[in-house]
Amino acid sequence: MTKSFRIRNNYSLYEAINHAKFYQLKLEIVVVEPYEENPRNIEFFEQNTIDLVDNLKLFSDSVKYVKRNDKLYDLLAGFNSIFVDKAYLRFDINQYEQIKQKCLTNNINLFTVESNVFVPVSVASDKEEYSARTIRNKINSKLNEYRISVLDNMPTTIGEKEALRILDNFIENKLDNYHLHNDPSLNYTSLLSAYLKYGFISPVTIFDRLAKVNTENKDAFLEELIVRRELAYNFVYFNPTYDQFQYMTYDWAYKSMNQHLKDKREYIYSKEDYINFNTHDPYFNAAMIEMVYTGRMHSYMRMYWCKKIIEWSRSYEEAYDIAIELNNYYFIDGFTPNGYCGVAWCFGKHDRAWTERPIFGKLRYMNDNGLKRKFNIEDYVVKMNEIRKGE
Repeated sequence: MTKSFRIRNNYSLYEAINHAKFYQLKLEIVVVEPYEENPRNIEFFEQNTIDLVDNLKLFSDSVKYVKRNDKLYDLLAGFNSIFVDKAYLRFDINQYEQIKQKCLTNNINLFTVESNVFVPVSVASDKEEYSARTIRNKINSKLNEYRISVLDNMPTTIGEKEALRILDNFIENKLDNYHLHNDPSLNYTSLLSAYLKYGFISPVTIFDRLAKVNTENKDAFLEELIVRRELAYNFVYFNPTYDQFQYMTYDWAYKSMNQHLKDKREYIYSKEDYINFNTHDPYFNAAMIEMVYTGRMHSYMRMYWCKKIIEWSRSYEEAYDIAIELNNYYFIDGFTPNGYCGVAWCFGKHDRAWTERPIFGKLRYMNDNGLKRKFNIEDYVVKMNEIRKGE
């Protein structure tokens, strides 16, 4: 168990249970701690999985919890078959390859199962898609085929319960206003991203809950949950160099950046300036406060945040490296396909060429006037400063 730390709609667990029953084999469950650099993220994970091992004992009398640096591979010898959550990002793929090598050496059957997307990535498409427009129908046409519920009458863990509570609160109190979710001064986002990251809840579970709801905003939310999220999985799956600046976006974007590499930058800031809130921009500083203190950042501010790093860095590659490092360390929902895709989007990925501007070239441009014009952005700044003061 490496990516889906739940029971309800856990397809990896379900397939392993059925395999063990069919071949009359003993079922063993190994829970593998996820890879994280920030202790806060491990703390979030552990708080939501306190009862996971005990709940899994409903299915097996052999459940082990393995720390990321423990000798996982020594546990695998002697198994007949192994079912593992599908790997997408580099560190998970490296772990999977070691498991695979162990299986080849010891003649063990190895099955990978996708539990954290709605439509399996290689079923949705056979190539890296250009944008949401090109993948949307491919995914939506297969939803009914993969809307399958398993183990849905079993006890739920703390993480599952909390994810369901947040989902129900979103449906009851926020969904009707979801058309305002881009406003950082309001609170109409779902707050489910961290729970999706650790697989505490399945997109299928969320989809089923929303099927009972009749509101105009439902389709807009499902577009974000399924199409946009799974476009990110498509990106990292079909682009093995998704995390390398030289290969993560399009030729037109690189050409434009190269043409503007020597443009004059009015401000140059370092990563230390950002994490100490030492820029001239109160809106950027507020976004960084939210990141550092809470492990979150409003989705619209994430776009603004990354665009400003591009504007204030000596080079585009430096900007990319800083944005990825901050994203993966500070965000609880960092280290995900969505995180890498979101940063790449700011460099033109899944976007189009815009009007030529200094520094940005044809990359989409964002500035503080847009925040002032669209939102009550000062309210957001006040709230973040109150968080920093402990209020």
